[in-house]
Amino acid sequence: MTTAMFSLEDRVAVVTGGASGIGRAIVERFLAAGASVSVLDRCPGALPSGVDGYEVDVSDEEALASALEEIHRCHGRLDILVNNAAIQPLGVGFDEVSERLFSRTFEVNVNGVAYGIKHAARLMRKSGRIINTGSFSGLLGLPGAAVYGSSKAAVIHLTKLAAMELAPRGITVNCVSPGTVRTPAVMEIPDNPEIPFVESRTALGRLAEPEEIAGAFHFLASEEAAYVTGVVLPVDGGIAAGWERYDLVPPDNVVGGEWKD
Repeated sequence: MTTAMFSLEDRVAVVTGGASGIGRAIVERFLAAGASVSVLDRCPGALPSGVDGYEVDVSDEEALASALEEIHRCHGRLDILVNNAAIQPLGVGFDEVSERLFSRTFEVNVNGVAYGIKHAARLMRKSGRIINTGSFSGLLGLPGAAVYGSSKAAVIHLTKLAAMELAPRGITVNCVSPGTVRTPAVMEIPDNPEIPFVESRTALGRLAEPEEIAGAFHFLASEEAAYVTGVVLPVDGGIAAGWERYDLVPPDNVVGGEWKD
């Protein structure tokens, strides 16, 4: 029997922070591809039919490990982990950095990813997939991203470290780095100045839809990505590639397409 391309049939997937936003779109995409999906979230809420929800704070290593073990017991396997849970204190510059804010952000965004890698990897068989959620703010220097951007830069490097360590076991580790996405975290901020700013600076001229980000996770979770590991995949409309506009005037000694000394 020929398996459909990008099928996740018979795969068991876990998505942290899967109750809303990008995580919710990933859950729905994996379900449509045939996976059995469980969500770990501090507030699982109402999930799609057939999805098991676990109330877990990923910064709590014991709780995270216990949930992953329970899912493995229930299904007899664990194939895919998406480390997506995060908090997003954007707009905080160095003058506002506090010990508690920095610590809590790293506890969730970085420690949670490291714990997920640690405990999922020991439960996975060969061909396991671990996919982390990064951010363009972890790739670029941005004002107001002192805390959040630092945490996502750490996630990007954790991805590369884990990819090298787990490669001998056949487990791939990759990272999707979204741009600004039309999620509640962005759209529910009144008069959010980030929206017009990104729309004017992004090559494609708009914010991403959560489903567009989920497509990258689907590819990296599939058999078609078996030879992809240690990769950071920007899905950001071109914002990390450069500026859509850069108004310059050439110097006087550029004449007729030639440099005149």
